[in-house]
Amino acid sequence: MQPPRLWPQRVPQSPRRRDNGAMKPVETQFIQALREARTPAAVAEACDVLEHSGEAVTPAFGAALPAALHGHLQAVSAHPGFRLWLDVYFGRQPGRFRSPLQQPNFLYYPALPAQAWFSTPELPELAPLQRLIAPVREELLGFLAEDVAFRPYVDARASGDRQWGRLADSLEWSARHLLRREQWDEALVARLPVTRDFLAQAPLAQYPPHAPECFISRLKPGTELPPHHGLSNIKLTAHLPVDLPGGCSITVAGETRHWVHDDFLVFDDAFLHSACNRGERVRTVLIFDIWHPGLCGEERAALAHAIAVLDRVQSCRRTGAPS
Repeated sequence: MQPPRLWPQRVPQSPRRRDNGAMKPVETQFIQALREARTPAAVAEACDVLEHSGEAVTPAFGAALPAALHGHLQAVSAHPGFRLWLDVYFGRQPGRFRSPLQQPNFLYYPALPAQAWFSTPELPELAPLQRLIAPVREELLGFLAEDVAFRPYVDARASGDRQWGRLADSLEWSARHLLRREQWDEALVARLPVTRDFLAQAPLAQYPPHAPECFISRLKPGTELPPHHGLSNIKLTAHLPVDLPGGCSITVAGETRHWVHDDFLVFDDAFLHSACNRGERVRTVLIFDIWHPGLCGEERAALAHAIAVLDRVQSCRRTGAPS
């Protein structure tokens, strides 16, 4: 349930250390390519070359990489919010959470205010879509009336996890994904044209491969989700109500609320949150990730670029020996 961080919380600012020795030619070429790259695709191409060399990375490369990454990403945008995040992430400025209840597992963007709940009128890109809730719900209810296969939301690998072990590989909390890790379930969305069109208009938080995620979520009666933090504060979690029995609630940052028909329920899941179904039938909602409204277009594009680059570089580093 809690994916590993893709990069360290603090890295050395100096790219050289006396005991590191020299980088290999392929590593020197990678650092140069990173400095010159302007797109995530160009960085991915450089990673491919490094990986195909089949050589373990050197300590010198590990020491030079953070400064090269910082330089590459600094050139992406001069927006002060993005530059602040970049410097805090790379340890060049001190950083702290604005709220002790807001501690995302993956990425924290310090320029955003610590706000847990959002009303629909506060979301100018989502508010016009409120009129589509009823037709989406009608379509999904018809779909659910068929023999639909759902899968446990919590992977079986979490069985040893103290927090999520009870729900591991369990249909108590189940999902049917329309979109996950950049992959649409084309057969499913073809059966749900109204829902597909709705999602096409929604301000989905596009920073693959980690977001957006769109899925039908089902919580069986008697099920409680333990308090947990989500991935990041740059996106919000939006719920579109589908089937709401009585006795269902969700608590975010210590405040408990209930779903309402014909309105979205939106919150920052970077805050500590939990949910329960004390009703007599399954609770069903459509869940999807949207951009935080405090981010401008430049910040969104810069963050999507940064996440794609950092994810690819980290994946590349895992193919070699630890630096």
